[in-house]
Amino acid sequence: MNKLLSQDEVDALLKGLDAGDIETEQDTEEPDEEFETFDWTAQGKQIKTRFPLLEVVHGRFCQKFRGTLSSALRKMVDVTNNPIGTIRYSDFQRSLPVPTSMHLFKMEPLRGTGILVIESRLVFAMIEAFFGGSGTGSTKIEGRDFTPIEKRMIEKVVQMALVNLTESWEDVYPIKTEFIRSESNPLVVNVVPGEELLILAKFEVELNKPLGNITMCVPVSTFQPIRQKLSGGYRDEDYKVDSEWLNTLREQVEETEVELSVFLGRTELAVRDLINMREGDIIILDNEFRKPLMATVEGVPKFNGYAGRWKNRKVFKVEHPILWEPRESVVWPEEAKRE
Repeated sequence: MNKLLSQDEVDALLKGLDAGDIETEQDTEEPDEEFETFDWTAQGKQIKTRFPLLEVVHGRFCQKFRGTLSSALRKMVDVTNNPIGTIRYSDFQRSLPVPTSMHLFKMEPLRGTGILVIESRLVFAMIEAFFGGSGTGSTKIEGRDFTPIEKRMIEKVVQMALVNLTESWEDVYPIKTEFIRSESNPLVVNVVPGEELLILAKFEVELNKPLGNITMCVPVSTFQPIRQKLSGGYRDEDYKVDSEWLNTLREQVEETEVELSVFLGRTELAVRDLINMREGDIIILDNEFRKPLMATVEGVPKFNGYAGRWKNRKVFKVEHPILWEPRESVVWPEEAKRE
């Protein structure tokens, strides 16, 4: 089949296009189905709604830190918190100047490393107030590094903040903060991958006038084990999963085999008597048969009872459990064996 157009056909086609008699194909076609766009930063936007109790914790921290800092500086200091947000660690790292007052801490038993950053102008203002100055931030910031005295004083402020943070979490989830170290160059601190999301909270410190911000950042993954508690409630499906996990764990523990030993007593024998012992010889122990014996489970005293026989089997009858407390006077079966 010849697919070439003649000159008359080409002229007729061009004329039809110019006159609008022939419709041309559209460059883009509308999709048959509707597509919903996905926002990759949606996780960060939902943090405030997912963890509302964090706002409560930060509000308590402001109250406690306000009193602690005012007592330390002997000046009335105001601390206010801003709504929490999120930021990628790589962006947060690039936003910090060099040098910066950066402090790392842990929140046991939660995993991960938190970051506490104090603005340089706030550092110099607090140092000035500590040593009797006005604390209005009149010191010029020339981009210099902090002196050993300044580092020592600001670490005391960080320690006070961590103590107040621990107290603020008591009613929500008991934690224990632990100071790790301080850094002045944020580019050498890599506590999480660059794409990891951090929960960011800013606290503004004012002394007659705004002096600067204290920024607290904690990885989102740190709060994942307690996300239900921070959300202020629970869902039925999550409770069901936890119940199934607990039942499975209970079954595994109940099937675990342990060693139970009964301490019958002890005695002293000469080596000659020990060598000459034969089957059927009787060894007299120091315990009386009327007194209860102690049974241990994996070396830990657990029960008091009596030894005997039942259907031609050696048995131990439990009288009552032992509320055991470690004491030096307790005679352990291992010690008796050695003697």
